Amino acid sequence: MNTKGLHRTGWVILVLCILVLISFFIFRDLIFERVIQKAETRIREDYGLNMNVVSSGFSGFSSVYLSGLTIVPESGDTLLHLDSLNAGVSVLNLIIGTLKLQSVFCTGATLKISCIDSVCNYSWLLRKDRNSNKNVKPESSVNSREKNYSGFVDHLLRQTFNLAPQQALLENLRLIVWKDTVRETLIIPRFESRLDSLSGELVDEKSDLRWKCQGVFSQRHETFDVLIYPMSPSRQALPLLGNILNAICSFDTLHLALDSRKFSHGLLNVKGHFSLDGFSLLQKKISDDVVKIDHLTFDYSVTVGQSSISLDSSSLTVLNRIRIHPFIRISEDTSSAYTLRFHTDTMPANDFFVSLPAGMFDEVRDIRADGSLQYRLSLYLDAAYPDSVRFNSSMQKIKFRLRDSGKININKLNGEFLQPIYENNVYIRSFEVGPENPSFTPIDQISPFFKNAVLTSEDGSFYYHQGFNEEAFAHSIATNFKAGKFIRGGSTISMQLVKNVFLSRRKTIARKAEEAIIVWLIESGRMCSKERMLEVYFNIIELGPNIYGIGEASEFYFSKKPSGLTLSESIFLSSLLPKPKWFRSSFDSTGHLKPYLADYYRLVAGFMLRKNLITQDDYDNLVPDVDLKGIARDMVIKPDSSAAKKDILYEDLPGTDEE
Repeated sequence: MNTKGLHRTGWVILVLCILVLISFFIFRDLIFERVIQKAETRIREDYGLNMNVVSSGFSGFSSVYLSGLTIVPESGDTLLHLDSLNAGVSVLNLIIGTLKLQSVFCTGATLKISCIDSVCNYSWLLRKDRNSNKNVKPESSVNSREKNYSGFVDHLLRQTFNLAPQQALLENLRLIVWKDTVRETLIIPRFESRLDSLSGELVDEKSDLRWKCQGVFSQRHETFDVLIYPMSPSRQALPLLGNILNAICSFDTLHLALDSRKFSHGLLNVKGHFSLDGFSLLQKKISDDVVKIDHLTFDYSVTVGQSSISLDSSSLTVLNRIRIHPFIRISEDTSSAYTLRFHTDTMPANDFFVSLPAGMFDEVRDIRADGSLQYRLSLYLDAAYPDSVRFNSSMQKIKFRLRDSGKININKLNGEFLQPIYENNVYIRSFEVGPENPSFTPIDQISPFFKNAVLTSEDGSFYYHQGFNEEAFAHSIATNFKAGKFIRGGSTISMQLVKNVFLSRRKTIARKAEEAIIVWLIESGRMCSKERMLEVYFNIIELGPNIYGIGEASEFYFSKKPSGLTLSESIFLSSLLPKPKWFRSSFDSTGHLKPYLADYYRLVAGFMLRKNLITQDDYDNLVPDVDLKGIARDMVIKPDSSAAKKDILYEDLPGTDEE
C-alpha cells in the first residue's frame, strides 16, 4: 500500500472514531439508562428483588451518578438504600455493555440484613426455583465437560475487581443485622482508596469499638494487601459473631493478601496470604475455655479446573511453631470425590506441644519431651462409593522420650485413683478405682463372657491397635456421609478410657483432639498394659442410672458377682453402653427383654462364635432374655414412687458419649 493509501485509511479510522465519540455523547444517557434497566430486569427475574433509582445520568465525560437507589425484596425489609453515588466508568466497557468503575464517591449507604418474625429479607438467596424459568439442564444430565468452574470463578473475580475502583471515597456506610429483638450496626465512617494506599475505619455502634484497615490495592493487577487491627491497645471482641455464631472472637492483627491470579488453558490459579496474631475465640462447641493462638499464617495456592478445585500442596500453614503442608481436592468429574492430605514438618517434640492452642490443649501443652515428631493424615472419599473410603493417620516419633507429663498424671492408670463423676458439669459423686472400693473387680474375676461381649461390640481390635482403629474411623466416615449427619463415631476403648479418666465428657472439638494426643502418649509409649487399661475401663464405665463399673452393675441387675455373669447377661450389659441410663427401655412391663434385642444378641454372639470366644453350644443355647433381680427388677416391674422418681431423674440426663 502506498503513502496516499495509508493516509486515506488513517483518515477513515479517525472519522470513524469521531463518529463513535459523537454517537456516544448523543446516546450515552440512553446507553446508561439501558444498563440500569438491564440491571433492574436481571435482579428482578433472577432474585425477585425490586430495584428503584430516583435519578441517574452522566455528570461528566465519563462519570455517572445515582441517587435514591433502593433494593427491596418481595418479602422483608429494605435490603439496600443509597443516598448518592458518583462513579467514573470506562467508556469503552460501557459501550460494549459492561460496567468497569474507575472511581467511586459514595455517601449514605445502608445494607440491612433482617429476619423478624420469620420474615427475612435475604430469603431470595435460598430460593431453589429462581432459575426455574430458564432452560437449565438437570444436574444429572450435565456432562463433566460442560462444567466450567474455573471460568465461572475467573469471571466472578474479574467482575469484583471491575466494581472495586482504584480511587474511592466512601462515607457513612452502615451494615445493620437485625434478628427479631437483636439489632447490631456496623459503621464505616470513612474509607478511602488511592493509587498508592487504602485506609478506613470500622465502628461497632453499640460499643463504639473501632478497627483500622490499611494497605494497598491494585485494580489493574487485581491484587491487594491489607492489615486490619483494633484501634484500642486491648483486645476487642468482633461484632456480629456473638449473635450469628455464638462466638466471642478477637485478634491483634489480621493480614489478608491476594498476590496473583492467573488463568491459562482452562485452569485458574490464585495465590495469597492470610495471617492472625493474638487470636482468641470462645465458642462452646469448640472448647469450654477461650482458645488462644499467638500466631497463625496461611500461604495459599488454589487451583480451579473445569470440574475441580484444589488447595495445592505448595500451600503452607504455620501454627505457632508447627509447619503444616495441606492438600485438599474436590473433584466433580464423574461423581463427587474428596481428597485430604496434610503433614507437618519433622519438628522438635517440645515445639509441637508448646505450639498447641491454649484453651484447647491445656492438659498437654506443658508436656516436655526429647526427640522429634511428625504427623501425617490422608483421606479419600468417592461419593459414588463411600464404603471404599480410605483413611490413614499416624504420628511418627524419632528418639522420642517423655521427660515431663505436665498437668496430667500420665501414669495414673497404673495405680489407685479417685474417679469423680459429673453430669452436665454438676458433681454427682466419687469412687475409688482400686481394692479399697468393695465393688472394684480385678480383670481375672470378671466373666470372660462379659469381657468378650464388650470387646466384640465396642472395640474388636483393642489388643492389636495402638489406641486408634483406622478401619473403624473409615467405616464411621462412610456411615456419616451416607446419612448426611453424625450418627456413628470411631472411638476405641482406649479413647473412651482416656475421656473418662483424664478429661471432661463434654462433646467439644478440643476434648476430642486432646483425647487423641493422650491416647497416643499412653499407647505408643506403652505406659500402661492393655490388661490394666481394660480392667480400669470395666470398673468405671457407666452401666445404668448412677451405676458405674461392672461390680455395681452385676449387683444392681442380677445380685451377683461379675465372675458369675452368663453369656446372655453379658450381652445385655454390653447393649447398655450407648445409653446406660435408659436401661428400662430394653424391657417390657413383665420384665422381659423386648424382641428387637434378639437381633443384637444374634449379631454379637455370631461374632463371638466366629472368633472362637464362645462354643457352638453356647451359641445354640443362647436365649435373648435375662432374669432381673434386686433394685433393677423393682424399677422395671414394680417401681414404687421413690424408685420411679429416681429413674426419671437419671433418664433425663444424657447417655454416654460414644462418638
